[in-house]
Amino acid sequence: MALIAKIDPPLTIADGTAQIHARPYKHASIKPGDEIFVWTSETSGGHGLAAHGAVTAARIDSFPNRTGPGEHKELVLDVRIVSAAPLRPLTLDRIAPRRDGDGVDPEAPVARVLYSHALNKITSIESDIADFVRSHFEEH
Repeated sequence: MALIAKIDPPLTIADGTAQIHARPYKHASIKPGDEIFVWTSETSGGHGLAAHGAVTAARIDSFPNRTGPGEHKELVLDVRIVSAAPLRPLTLDRIAPRRDGDGVDPEAPVARVLYSHALNKITSIESDIADFVRSHFEEH
């Protein structure tokens, strides 16, 4: 299964591994070996499509609330980064005009997925969307 995580920057990579904190959307089941694409929010200083990798571990951890008492649970993914930057950028500027359309161009479904999910969410994506996003990491 392919996944996409939409996170606040920065994406910190150490020794080829990144740790991503996100909440799964709907029924996104995540397991080691799953392919994952990471999108860093441009409105928070990110660059859009930022990395491609594979999930090596997934767990639920508790963290103190940032505002107020108590704690909350987050999904924490360890991700082996295969490519830390796309060869061709994929940004909001490119996909925004297509988010409300039902066109056949590959940007439309990517735009719908990214615009319908809040920050720090992770969701599964269809194979045709994964193929399109993956193509940004490949030579053309």
